[in-house]
Amino acid sequence: MHRVQIAYLQETRWKGNRWGEYNGYKLLYSESEGAKNGVGFLVSLKYHRNVIEVTRYNDRIMALILVLGEEVVMMVCTYAPNVRLGDLEKREFQDCLDLVVRAIRREERIFIGGDLNGHIGKDNDGYQSIHWGSGFGERNESGRNLLEFAVAHDLGILNSFFRKRDMHLITFSSGVQNTQMDYLLTRQVNGRWWKDCKVITGETTVIQHHLLVGDILLREKLVKGDRSIRPRIRWGNLKGDKVIEFKDKVIAKTVAQLSRDANRISEDMVTTIIHVANGTLGVATGKSSGPKDTWWWSEEVQNKIRGKHQSFRDLLRCANDEEQVRPKDKYKKAKREAKRAMTEAKNTADKLMNAWKQRRRTCYVQDYQSYRE
Repeated sequence: MHRVQIAYLQETRWKGNRWGEYNGYKLLYSESEGAKNGVGFLVSLKYHRNVIEVTRYNDRIMALILVLGEEVVMMVCTYAPNVRLGDLEKREFQDCLDLVVRAIRREERIFIGGDLNGHIGKDNDGYQSIHWGSGFGERNESGRNLLEFAVAHDLGILNSFFRKRDMHLITFSSGVQNTQMDYLLTRQVNGRWWKDCKVITGETTVIQHHLLVGDILLREKLVKGDRSIRPRIRWGNLKGDKVIEFKDKVIAKTVAQLSRDANRISEDMVTTIIHVANGTLGVATGKSSGPKDTWWWSEEVQNKIRGKHQSFRDLLRCANDEEQVRPKDKYKKAKREAKRAMTEAKNTADKLMNAWKQRRRTCYVQDYQSYRE
């Protein structure tokens, strides 16, 4: 299972404009003419409540608009006429799709996907801005029209932006014929949010078409309520003079409870320690904003972090893809090493802190018993 949140469907061949719920997804589809065409969407229940509008333009183009936090996202599902159909039907499809895209405001996200029945080819000559050379096969006239459409609307073809083996580029197989005709397009200005795009081999969809999956990051802001926040005691401040102050306050509060029975005193010990820690050491709000709690960073961790930042700056200085190859590999390696060093240092610090807490708890019990004696 690839946790697909929104799926584009083509050749549904269902009559009417309806919706239904199946296996955790909402099915939305448009009317088809007889036993051909038809498009639709499968939207997970998680995002279906965010759908504010569904537009069925014809049996080849359908769109839905979602609101994710403060961001408006428009999904357009398409099924282009194949090469055997006449020029009139192809022109009608292109004109309709062009009008749909032109009506979308520049600040809105747009994702166009589906069977566009064109071959953009492996070479990107003349279209380097929207085709990064990770296509398949030879370009045909329909593929050239698709590239011209993408240039006109400043749309990038996700399939071509990630270098994959041929098996992860082929979207249609029929006998010995393998082609690429299914695509995902989105605005190039949002390119930094593209994570991956490839064909999932062996996935059960239909006999000839293969499942094309795009991994795209959306900045989703919660609309209702805030995320849960757990305040945390700043145990890292327990050092130096704070140790003596903390110990004296805990003993003083424990002495004040001597009039109670022993069982009640034992139960209140944890509450007493937490209350004193809140007032003596301070409490972190738990929010993501503000400086990180890095008291446990060792010298090794700091060196790894500085190395990662330097390798990233070196990567930004590269002017083209060829220059980015080695700096990019160096940055990925530095990133992995920094993450590994941080994890090891954090685990070590947690073990030391837990051991220290256990020792202090034992000392408090011993001090209390000595006082009673």
